[in-house]
Amino acid sequence: MTFIRSLIYALWFYLTMVVLGLICLPFSLFSRGAAMSAIRLWSGAQRLGLRVICGIKTEFRGMEHLPKGAGLIAMKHQSTYDTIAPFLFIENPGYILKKELLKLPIFGTYASRVGIPIDRAGGAKTMKLMLAAARKGAEAGQQIVIFPEGTRQAPDAPTDIKPGVIFMYNELDIPCVPVALNTGLCWQGSGFLRKPGHIVFEVLKPIEPGLKRAEFTQRLKEALDPATARLVAEGRAAQS
Repeated sequence: MTFIRSLIYALWFYLTMVVLGLICLPFSLFSRGAAMSAIRLWSGAQRLGLRVICGIKTEFRGMEHLPKGAGLIAMKHQSTYDTIAPFLFIENPGYILKKELLKLPIFGTYASRVGIPIDRAGGAKTMKLMLAAARKGAEAGQQIVIFPEGTRQAPDAPTDIKPGVIFMYNELDIPCVPVALNTGLCWQGSGFLRKPGHIVFEVLKPIEPGLKRAEFTQRLKEALDPATARLVAEGRAAQS
């Protein structure tokens, strides 16, 4: 049954992407606001599809910790869903994303409107371009979304903080807001199956700007690791 539900959801995922993407494309090409509205509409369709088709409930917690203006959102990363659901609870996100995503049909067009593309192999040049784009977004009041681990991890993996988030925190001088989650229990980092369960995104208390590298790294780990472990345990209990 899980396989059949996952297959139906895969059809729903791509069908809604094509239909909504094409309908909204003429408006989104000329307006970031229209592109953001289209993405939120599609993200809502995914939340609905997961609930109805796959038996996966999505919950958002800690919304009171989100900044009203500029902020650096440091989010755990276990699943593709981590790049979709935040459009439903972050007011004005600007994603740090792989530049390869811009080449995808339809999706790439929207990614270019709301994302900050980076070349992972670009070294120092990439960091400078990423910072310039992120600073511009922050000055416009965006919440810059970055995955501190760089790539998807298993639900039980401890947080492995890469230099990118530290660099951004130091240079942007804005609060860093950690986000814990347990998405990998239902939507694995790789694989086709979507397992029934309870997904939670939990926004944690902000980390104030201006900390030294070691202190910031420790504070971020101390926020993300126990909160993620708690949500993973909660998610496993719901699945059992």
